[in-house]
Amino acid sequence: MHNFEKGSKMKRQLSAAAVALVGAATLTVSAMAAVAPGTYKGHLYAGATKIAGSPATVVVAGTKVTITVPKFPVKCLAPTGAYTQPGAPQKYVWKGTLKGTKVSGNYINPLGGTGEFFTAKGTFTPATKSFAGTLSFTGQCRGTAAVKARKA
Repeated sequence: MHNFEKGSKMKRQLSAAAVALVGAATLTVSAMAAVAPGTYKGHLYAGATKIAGSPATVVVAGTKVTITVPKFPVKCLAPTGAYTQPGAPQKYVWKGTLKGTKVSGNYINPLGGTGEFFTAKGTFTPATKSFAGTLSFTGQCRGTAAVKARKA
């Protein structure tokens, strides 16, 4: 064998070893980064302050995610033209798909028909089995709150 043939063979062996190592590392990270299915329970927050009487439930089933808040705080249109007048709390329901460890998007209740929609954007942290994100409601009234939940 000539020197250039030895070098070429060695490069192929190193390349195959590197591909195998990267593949194994990817599988390990994928397995560790999986979002645990089940129910996550938490609360809504305005900044760092917990909003009283606002429990939140996040349910993960496969790639489907449902976020429910029985009493989501909203502000309605005031005579000044700004959304500053407190309104009756709304039932918040968001349904969407998990993409990796993230959820994001709008949800329009199929039975709604009033132009109201729910928005959610958040991230699951598999290591701590927790979820954190931002929820908002837009309709005749509006509201936005942070949500923090842990696996029950």
